Amino acid sequence: MQTAPLPNPTLAEFYRFALLLTGSIKTAEQVLADTLDEVAHQIAQVRSETGRQAWLVQRLRERCLKNNGASPPAAPRLVRTDSTPSERPAVLKIEAFLLAQRFHTLPEPERSALALFYLDFFTIAEIAELLKMDTETLSETLDAARELLGQSLRNAQKPRSSKL
Repeated sequence: MQTAPLPNPTLAEFYRFALLLTGSIKTAEQVLADTLDEVAHQIAQVRSETGRQAWLVQRLRERCLKNNGASPPAAPRLVRTDSTPSERPAVLKIEAFLLAQRFHTLPEPERSALALFYLDFFTIAEIAELLKMDTETLSETLDAARELLGQSLRNAQKPRSSKL
């Protein structure tokens, strides 16, 4: 049986989406593999490429959220091992790892909305449809997500005072 080609975005982009939703490399890989196994024979039935994208992202998101509900992943530890404590700056630049960790702490649907928006999978109208909200609510959700993420990153960068 021949299956329809996978739609754009690429598998790497689907993986990044799963990683943003699960917060774990191993879990994202497993969720993506399980989702692709599940949908391999069904994707050919979806007629348009945009429809295949939306359908696949919905299945991937559902599986990620189900996985997070069953066993919420622990937040990764922010331990730097590439330098000694005396060499480390008081305030670190925002690193990709920190951004990913803080992104993962966003609540739903803010996390999914922001991931879909910044990974550039769909238009605003398509994202709103996927998340079952109108475009005005999506706009408010994106604004809230950006604000929450910004607060979280600012808090993470504040130097901690030591107690003696």
